[in-house]
Amino acid sequence: MLLRAQELNLWLPTGLFWKTLMQYPGGAATWLATYLTQYFYHPWLGVSILCILWLIICLLLAFVYKLKGPWTMLTALVPMALLACIVQTGYWIYYQKLPGHLFIPTVGILFVTLCLVVQRLIDKSLPAKAAMWAHFVWMTLVCIIGYPFFGAWALGATALLGVSPLTASPDGKEKGGLKSSFPLWGVRWWLLILYAILLITVIPQLYYQHIFGMTERTFVYAAAMPCFRYSKDSFEIFRLPYYAIILAFTILALVSAGESSAFNKRLKAQVKSIIALSLLFIAIIGVRASWYHDVNFQKELAMNRAIEELDWERVLTIARDGSSDIKPTRQMVMYKNLALFRLGRAGNEMFNYPEGATQQNAPWKVRMTQIGAKLIYYHHGKENFCYRWCMEDGVEFGWKAETLKFMARTSLLNREWTVARKYLNLLKKTTFHRAWAERYEKYLATPDAFDLEKLEASAKAGKPLLDEQGMKEFAPILHMMTYPDRLDGDNSLVEMYLIQTFGKGNGDDPLFQEMTLIGALYMKDIDLFWPRFMKYATTNPDVHMPRHYQEAAYLYGHLENKVDISHMPFDQEVRDTYERFMKFNEQCGLMTEEQKAIAFYPQFGNTFYYFYFLVRNQKTN
Repeated sequence: MLLRAQELNLWLPTGLFWKTLMQYPGGAATWLATYLTQYFYHPWLGVSILCILWLIICLLLAFVYKLKGPWTMLTALVPMALLACIVQTGYWIYYQKLPGHLFIPTVGILFVTLCLVVQRLIDKSLPAKAAMWAHFVWMTLVCIIGYPFFGAWALGATALLGVSPLTASPDGKEKGGLKSSFPLWGVRWWLLILYAILLITVIPQLYYQHIFGMTERTFVYAAAMPCFRYSKDSFEIFRLPYYAIILAFTILALVSAGESSAFNKRLKAQVKSIIALSLLFIAIIGVRASWYHDVNFQKELAMNRAIEELDWERVLTIARDGSSDIKPTRQMVMYKNLALFRLGRAGNEMFNYPEGATQQNAPWKVRMTQIGAKLIYYHHGKENFCYRWCMEDGVEFGWKAETLKFMARTSLLNREWTVARKYLNLLKKTTFHRAWAERYEKYLATPDAFDLEKLEASAKAGKPLLDEQGMKEFAPILHMMTYPDRLDGDNSLVEMYLIQTFGKGNGDDPLFQEMTLIGALYMKDIDLFWPRFMKYATTNPDVHMPRHYQEAAYLYGHLENKVDISHMPFDQEVRDTYERFMKFNEQCGLMTEEQKAIAFYPQFGNTFYYFYFLVRNQKTN
């Protein structure tokens, strides 16, 4: 997930990028968060940075709240809440519109903590009366200057500064101190609270009216915080870790306020340790409960990574791993079918894997167009559709490294050299994607490589225009781009569009033609199947007819008499399996179709016969 997070992130060292983020409150926080998120390119490095920042936060909190002994362990409550913010993410990784959302809470809390540290230093160094006025001034600066840079986190810092006299523990070594500056029930303390409320209420509205007009009015109080809303639905349960952050600060403040109380002095160190460890144990349970666990989600991420690396065998290994009781998502099925097709084994193995249409585990409807369509369209030769969804994704959810990579490659395949160079130049400015961009930039020097006829001619001559990596990636895609030009749409249904497009398509390219046969097979359309089956047989006379194609022909030949199959050289195994299937069907005559699907699967689940008769109402995405 961390690898995917940095692909769905973009940080550029340009003034325009900074100005773009600063159009909204919290621009500096998102700038820092996107910068740090890119280090997940090496997951160990990104995690190390997170842990270092959390350690710094703990040390600073111990200083701010003057925690000693066992109570210092309670500072770990804040990093635990920050960890929960990350591990609950799941499919929000695709739908969260806040740039750098995995690092935003850590950056925000670090800013809040530093604001408290400054106030603590001011309080230690100034006499009581001066500390009081300095407190007002510092709180004002944090809210007014901090808000455009850190958004809601600046408001949170203002709130903590407002209540800090109530929770501060007096220090006998200090001449003044917050307690002496703001007596607990004194008027000046209440003025500080009222002033903090006034700042938090008014400042965001002033910025909205005069500077950040593009921001929703209700959003100004949650700027630079993740928004867990999809369409018109809001999912408040995902805000619980953020409430846990507030609770953690409340606990630290209460412990700090009671540090000098008689009750606290009577507590033994062992009792304090038990209390602190109990709270940490509860926090661990909370993190564990919020952790997003979904086998299919992890498999989708792993398969996506394997396809990007063109490791087709690893895609199949991932598809096979795990329990057969967990049905795959349609995206996983499409990834698996793509891998088999690239390896030339689809006709023999496409039904060797479980079929399924499990909906992604999210409280909203996850659409393939938003999480996997770009990769699928790209490798199926539908480059314009890949580019289209990149553009829509960029407008709706923000620009990402992954988006720029697809747009660069589709531009190469469409022979749009200037456009491709534009995206590659942007990627060259990033920290970790420069090498990727430079490798693809080399292909701009060989434009003939993206002409299929010239590419194949050069390969036959032993001097291919593309290097080995380029041939492995681009050559199969160019074969799939032999369809005629036409204006059409997918209606946001990726799999249905591809199946019908290829199933009803026709072409002379061997790879493209086999894909039309696979499309007809999935559609279970007999009239579409036969001409594509015959063309495949005549186009590949030296190739042994794959098993699933034989099974379809043998089945259709028995269902209808339109085609004479008596002279076709079917494998004996294909004939025997068909006979056993029909006999077993007679034995299970009184079963329902659902019962048959379960009973037939152990013997016939890897055959087209099973797919044709017992895989019904298969949903597509």
